[in-house]
Amino acid sequence: MKQSANGKAYMKINRASAELRRGGIVMLRLANGEAGLFRAVELMRDGDADRLAQMSGSGAMLVLTDNRINSLGRSLRETHSCATIPVAGRTISTLVDIAISVPDADILGAQASIVGERRDSLADMTTRLLRIAKLIPSAVLARIPSRDSIFQERLARDHNILVIEARDIEQYGRQAAESLKIAARAKVPLAVAAEAEIVMFRADVGGEEHFAVLVGGKVPEKPPLVRLHSQCITGDVLGSLKCDCGDQLKAALSFMANNGGGVLVYLAQEGRDIGLLNKMRAYALQDNGLDTVDANHALGFQSDERLFLPASKILRELGINEVRLITNNPDKISQLDDAGITVCERVPLTSQANAHNRRYLNTKRDRSGHLID
Repeated sequence: MKQSANGKAYMKINRASAELRRGGIVMLRLANGEAGLFRAVELMRDGDADRLAQMSGSGAMLVLTDNRINSLGRSLRETHSCATIPVAGRTISTLVDIAISVPDADILGAQASIVGERRDSLADMTTRLLRIAKLIPSAVLARIPSRDSIFQERLARDHNILVIEARDIEQYGRQAAESLKIAARAKVPLAVAAEAEIVMFRADVGGEEHFAVLVGGKVPEKPPLVRLHSQCITGDVLGSLKCDCGDQLKAALSFMANNGGGVLVYLAQEGRDIGLLNKMRAYALQDNGLDTVDANHALGFQSDERLFLPASKILRELGINEVRLITNNPDKISQLDDAGITVCERVPLTSQANAHNRRYLNTKRDRSGHLID
């Protein structure tokens, strides 16, 4: 079967993510012809920055997001989403420290030349592709002086480098969500509901698999109780006391079972979609005194990287357009509404605080706007 243009673009992004995750080089190109070579800072080795500069014909620059810059005691204009800093004279270990280590206002140095970069710039798009790859959104980037596409293609071909167009990155999340379809389903009796069915979803273009649990074995005719639950291996599987995810998962399933059934949408969005490894990095920063928001920012991420477009498509595939949403998170309501799913009622979800997650819950309430008493 012939692959669609959207499918080809999606597959290229997946290939680029794999290349970046193994420490490789990717060429990124904007619609105006501007292009550059980059690789993930966290996977660079000695000599890699010099090689980028030699291949591209320009000096290598370290790219940091605005959140990471702010965590290091500097600031950017509101119109700037990231910044570049000359790499020359800095060792790889220093670059990694600047991008990932516990924030220290002195790590950049008083004389560091910081240039703000606008959203959708070459530098900005590198951070967005690194987020897709579940890598720290910090790159070493070397711009290609020529905007001649023939020259760029020849350079990429000579060095076996994948070329990614910025528009492919912009469309990636929506393409994956819009092509989600039911791939399999089976009855799975649960401890809280013997009548239950798991419905698996997979995108035509590939990517993460998500699933829905039909508590009661079917979708209720009236607007059903629905819970959007993002994967949390530490909480859901290991019973971590550091968050309330496992407690919320059990409480939501039990509430549905005791109230006529419902649908739990389980999303492959570990660590608010920064991935398990980066979640552990954030936990380590929390051990050093940062809260959950500041820890994410210190790694260069947003407070919450999740998009709920996959959830809205899953609900529509199940024939659901109106829900009674079990949530304390206003952003879930807002995103579902934007995607055309009507939230006719918000059903609060309570969980018991403990000594290990009390600060986490307070941060969700005070800084993330969660509706927690």
